[in-house]
Amino acid sequence: MYTFVLIIHFIACLLLILLVLLQSGKGSAAGIFGASGADNLFASPTAFNAVNKFTAILAGILMLTSIGLTVMSHKTSSGSVLDKVEIPASAPTQPGK
Repeated sequence: MYTFVLIIHFIACLLLILLVLLQSGKGSAAGIFGASGADNLFASPTAFNAVNKFTAILAGILMLTSIGLTVMSHKTSSGSVLDKVEIPASAPTQPGK
């Protein structure tokens, strides 16, 4: 289960990075693709709203998987690393040497 949530988290991270890079700023004339050609391609209001909604959904998924991974990793490690170390028996010392 931990591996599955970790894979979902990784995919959500990559998609969120790509979506943020694809969006242009409010005052900017050009996004990542360049000048006017890309603005005309992504200028429709429905596509802009869809990208914003998908970005918000991915941000929510990222938040939930982060919390889930934190809870799952806390349950798996329940002790100290030093609890597993074996202390060797000390050799008896010889007096007079």
